[in-house]
Amino acid sequence: MVTIPYPNVLLDALEIGVMIIDENFEVRYWNQWLEINTSHSASEMIGKNLRDFYPQIDYKVLARKIRTTLRLESPTFYDASVQNRFIEIPRTKITTSLLMNMQLQVTISPYIVEDGMVMVSIYDISDLHELKLTLQSQMKKISELNSELHRDKMIIDANLLIVKMDEECKIIEATTAFLDFFGYQPESVVGNYLPRIFGEVSVDFDTIQICDAIARHQKSSGEVKAVLASGEEVWFDTVVTPLNDDESDTLSYTVIFHDISDKKRIELLSITDPLTKLFNRHKFNEVFENMVLRRHWDEHRTFGLIIADVDHFKRVNDTFGHQSGDRVLIEVAHIFSQTIRTGDILARWGGEEFVCLLPDVDREKALYVAEKLRLAVEQLHFPDVGTVTSSFGVTIFASGDTQESMMHRADLSLYKAKENGRNRVEYL
Repeated sequence: MVTIPYPNVLLDALEIGVMIIDENFEVRYWNQWLEINTSHSASEMIGKNLRDFYPQIDYKVLARKIRTTLRLESPTFYDASVQNRFIEIPRTKITTSLLMNMQLQVTISPYIVEDGMVMVSIYDISDLHELKLTLQSQMKKISELNSELHRDKMIIDANLLIVKMDEECKIIEATTAFLDFFGYQPESVVGNYLPRIFGEVSVDFDTIQICDAIARHQKSSGEVKAVLASGEEVWFDTVVTPLNDDESDTLSYTVIFHDISDKKRIELLSITDPLTKLFNRHKFNEVFENMVLRRHWDEHRTFGLIIADVDHFKRVNDTFGHQSGDRVLIEVAHIFSQTIRTGDILARWGGEEFVCLLPDVDREKALYVAEKLRLAVEQLHFPDVGTVTSSFGVTIFASGDTQESMMHRADLSLYKAKENGRNRVEYL
């Protein structure tokens, strides 16, 4: 048997099913997603024939798809429909749908062509299928009220943000809802390229992934962000779907935009400190943990940690009131944000304490950034409070460090700054 040079960790980490089979349907690889969702282990499947476990597959169709893939050295799709079933995978997600098995999208890609092996990628598109069923149900209700086909189209046109495009990412049609949402006139959209039209009203709209999906002739979904001319930030969940003719040649593509801005705002709230609008402690811990786990840190390339504390902050609250104290924290957070480098991670740790991660710094650079922050705070002036100062504890990552050990050193250095008179930077 040919040894398969695959990266186990990578394929097992994918949230899709991946199997490698040959032209005779012998299983050469079976990833962890398949083990979990099919209850068949890799040791049980590898070296066995897929027919023995899944006889319901139309192996004539599958064989034709595999031959086409190997001959063209290009991916093909296996239509895993009710009439042309693939492997059955029970759904474990709690849902009101009657769909008991996963709805699958199956891609067959060349793997080792000379040995007749292909990689079969299995995507769970049950949620999209349920959305399709929901839309079909709604369309049926509309049809019952009015049998004229154009009535259905009018409702879609007025309510769904959809564009139809050709393979060059040029817009063929756009719904009225799409035009109204973005403030377009039909003549400025139809016949124009998708990236170009958004360039006129948006300073940040990632249309690249949409056009990439079209270039690959593949169905795709993902999230994109637009900043409209008004300054409003809008997030969309997009679904790109190829439309094929009877010969399975792609004629056009539809792109459906679904506004998920409210969902994104909720996500943002979950990682944001409500007063200062910086990252909160939970998000900072997540970023900190990921940074510590990176493998490329060494004595020549490391990162720093700063803990900052507003001096005598309790006195500010007791003397001038909590509203004044809040204004001090908001302004300190703002000046910190303006002073740190691009790529530094700033968060409110709690109370009057702030924390900052500094990627790719040594001791001197970390101290330099902390001193800049100290001076910036010292130069602030508040109408009621006057001036405030802050103390800083600094440390950098060393081999063997954990998040806890770095926080401990930074805390000790902050305590040292307080003991030595405040309004200063100390390092451990």
